Amino acid sequence: MIGLIASLVSAVILRDYFMLLAAPAVFAVSLKNRDLGLVAYLLYTIYAAPKVYAGDVYSYGDLTRALVFTLPALLLLEDVLKARLGFEKAELVPAAFVLLGPVVPEAVVAGALLYFVILRPDWRVTVPVAGIGLTFAFLRGTLSGLGTPGQTVVLGAFTLFTVALAFLLRNARGREMFTG
Repeated sequence: MIGLIASLVSAVILRDYFMLLAAPAVFAVSLKNRDLGLVAYLLYTIYAAPKVYAGDVYSYGDLTRALVFTLPALLLLEDVLKARLGFEKAELVPAAFVLLGPVVPEAVVAGALLYFVILRPDWRVTVPVAGIGLTFAFLRGTLSGLGTPGQTVVLGAFTLFTVALAFLLRNARGREMFTG
């Protein structure tokens, strides 16, 4: 349930009343039917994401704003996939950070990241995330001159490359070359 709470706190921080009303609805739908919950989540993110303006990823305020939307949205996706009420033990400390969000917005980011670390993701999950961070760090001089649209294109291209690579590597395992 940390995703629902984080999404509500994110809605308060971003002053987005649609998110405040829609996040509980998405979660409630997922409790009844996980597939419909995923459809509701997709519609939620498609509608809510463009309303959260985050200009330049090299601007602290814009980056914080983007992370305050994105990380709780990922946590909400996890809640939709789990589709159950109640807290787990692992959610308590990160939830405390998240609840500090209206006072200190960075606490939402810290709480979400702490929760992701507690989940102990596979190292292959961290590679694309680290790759995006390193790409934006090393190419700062180039990417900061591109503005928001250019940064979006680079992020999108990197994401597509990573997804395609993961798909190809998954399909390539256990197969011999030149066989169908």
